[in-house]
Amino acid sequence: MTYVHVNEFAKEFKTTGDWLLEEAEAEFEKGDLVQASEKSWGAVSQYLKALATERDWGHDTHAHLAQVADRLAEETGNSEMRDLFDSAQALHANYYQINMEEAAVRYRMDKVRQYVSILSSIPPP
Repeated sequence: MTYVHVNEFAKEFKTTGDWLLEEAEAEFEKGDLVQASEKSWGAVSQYLKALATERDWGHDTHAHLAQVADRLAEETGNSEMRDLFDSAQALHANYYQINMEEAAVRYRMDKVRQYVSILSSIPPP
């Protein structure tokens, strides 16, 4: 049996997050706001899973990811992270509700990019 170190899982989550962030941009450029929204959310969720994995925190549900986001905001002392997470959640909701105009999606995608940049700078514990 082969064992995979937790850091390998975290690295894979981050790699997937980076890929999803680029895919979100491509979907936005094609005019597919729904897919751009969901892939932006996916990028954030992958980064949160990576950081949760490094800390041995649960990350199996949407509620867990919200808890991870809050705990990371506390850990870093950066309360702005909560607002950035809210932008990602709004994009996730747009996948189901399809109610955002292009400018609103773009604005929140920019917030997601900012959030992922912050998340990617958080070192393992």
